Order: sequence, then C-alpha cells, then structure tokens
Amino acid sequence: MKILFSAVFFLLSFSVLAQRTPPYTNTELKTIVGNWTGTVVLTNTGEGKLQSTVKAQLEIVDLKDSLLFNYQYTDENGKQSTEKYFVRIYDGENKISFDSAVYDMVEIRRRGPRTFIYAERAGVDNFRSVEFQEEIIIGQGVLNITKGIRYGEMVDFLIRRRAAFTKN
Repeated sequence: MKILFSAVFFLLSFSVLAQRTPPYTNTELKTIVGNWTGTVVLTNTGEGKLQSTVKAQLEIVDLKDSLLFNYQYTDENGKQSTEKYFVRIYDGENKISFDSAVYDMVEIRRRGPRTFIYAERAGVDNFRSVEFQEEIIIGQGVLNITKGIRYGEMVDFLIRRRAAFTKN
C-alpha cells in the first residue's frame, strides 16, 4: 500500500510540474519592437458615444530594461493625440508593468508562433473597487491589446480599449 501511494504521489506531482508554462521574459517581449499600424476601439469615451474607432500608429522602442509604447491616434474629426507608456516584464516574477501599474500574469499560452498573455490587477475606479485586465496577443506581424475592467458586482470584464495592429 505504501509503495502504491508513493507511486501515485510521484506521478501526480510529476504531471503537475510538466504542465507549467515557462514565464514570459523581457527578451521575448522585445520581438515586438518596431512600427505598427492599426485601429483602436475605445468604449465609453465620455463624448456622448458608447464606442469610437480611431486609426493609430504604434512605435515600440527598446529601452534595454523596458519598452516604450508611443501611440499616435487620429480621431474621426482629424484631431491627433499622442500617448506614451512603458512596458516591462519582471523576469522570474510573472509580473508585467504597464506605465507603472503592475499586473500579475495569470496565464501565458504559447501556440506555435503566437503567444497569449492574460494579466490582472486590483485597483480603484470612480471610488469603487475594480479589477483591471490586460490581454496581449503577439503573433507574426500581429499585435492585439485588450484592456478591460470589472466592478465588484460584475461577472465579466467590460472592454475599455481594444487595439489591433499589424507590423509595418
């Protein structure tokens, strides 16, 4: 009985360790450096519209320990806006930082040349406790970033921004 228990315990512990996904690193993230073109869908922009789509240019610059995301948007009225933030993965910790907000990388999936990163963090929005979400899909010449938010009483995340880019 003791031998049977030991064998089952060994097999179960081995199968759990074999299914762990290795962490995503800053070195892997640097594969997206370059110029990107695409569209960004903004939800609930506060301008009387529930949703608006803008054309965007994204320049990703390598800063050795992090990446600089430099967005340039052109809205429907032709007004151009610029937004910059830094992205960094803390190697060995499964954490990713977007403009000083640190997210836990909850799930990392690799499917051939495509990588899916799902990250969450707790926070506050309009004096209410919320969970923020980031989904990043990196593929060959494709970059998708989805930002979501979930208030305490909600089951699903509300998408605040969805960006789809192709590499120039």
